[in-house]
Amino acid sequence: MLNLIKEGTTNTIAINPISSSFYFSLNSGSFNLNVTQDYDLSSGSLPLTKLAPIPAGYYNNYLLFSVPSATIPSYSGFYTAELEEYIEGPAAVWGTATFRFGEANFKWDADKTRQGVRTINTDRLKVVGTDQPSYISYTEANQDGQYTTYNR
Repeated sequence: MLNLIKEGTTNTIAINPISSSFYFSLNSGSFNLNVTQDYDLSSGSLPLTKLAPIPAGYYNNYLLFSVPSATIPSYSGFYTAELEEYIEGPAAVWGTATFRFGEANFKWDADKTRQGVRTINTDRLKVVGTDQPSYISYTEANQDGQYTTYNR
């Protein structure tokens, strides 16, 4: 089980993928961690920064990643996590892309395209978040709401 903590600036995680990674012996690579909360099935994607490979030894099959705390979901809970690796390509701008629309596996007008996406691991994830709701405070005496109605 992976553990991520919302507090702080960065989390470091180690994952032993089920399928071998193309980027295992490299200092960088393109990875995403897709997470789905078990409670309400909300989902999102966490960008991962690959760290240098672990020296040979007990943990030599693990991939090390850095995860910015700002990208971690705010609320505590259990998630299902899928580790994806891909090849990062150029931006997908209409009229300049060489892909056929039906074969594209990315969002058009994205900064970078993701090609050859494959899931190399599925795991459980526990997030320790803040669970603090945000409130809007009204501090002045006269803060009446204002709205406009339209009639035909």
